Amino acid sequence: MTDAAPEVQREPRGGFPDVRPVDAPPGLGQFAEALRRLQDLTVSTNPDAQAWAAATEHVENACAMLESHQVAEIDVPAGRVLELPGLGHPLMPPWTIADANADGVTMRGHFTRSHVGGNHAVHGGMIPLFYDWLFGMVVTTAGIRPTRTAYLHVDYRKITPIDEPLTAHGRISQTEGRKVFIAATMTSNDGALLTEANGLMVRLLPHQP
Repeated sequence: MTDAAPEVQREPRGGFPDVRPVDAPPGLGQFAEALRRLQDLTVSTNPDAQAWAAATEHVENACAMLESHQVAEIDVPAGRVLELPGLGHPLMPPWTIADANADGVTMRGHFTRSHVGGNHAVHGGMIPLFYDWLFGMVVTTAGIRPTRTAYLHVDYRKITPIDEPLTAHGRISQTEGRKVFIAATMTSNDGALLTEANGLMVRLLPHQP
């Protein structure tokens, strides 16, 4: 009789789950669009208490309807549908990928009322959120994954408006071992430079979360 084989100790795998793009499930696009509209209305209206209460009831009913359908991160379609604005994630601004190749990623879209920081200008904190998203798309397109953001710097050149078509482009400017340096810009419809950003994405080691 032989001894049982010793259990193999596998090195823990850090980083993000191996999440890939998926086709849009029926209804997700319309639902995400409705949620964005709700967010815009929440910050741009002043109804009476009765209207707030009625709206709250509708939102709570929607939450109750979806509650039993929660799944693991790797199975969630929101944030993974390339053809939908914000990739189908309602908290991301409604931008879509216009081009993605070895030269980088170009995205087009706009910001809405819920992104306003003041005087109809996009909140300064929303811009880094967008660039972090764009940086992730750049490294993913280049086949460099998983990564995390080490730093992100934004220069604000002009006020970024809401409800106007904008274009952003990000590209890898340099690689150094596990370090991936990225440069990006955002321009208005007439080509004016609104913001530019540079950052560092670091490829994770197997044990890093």
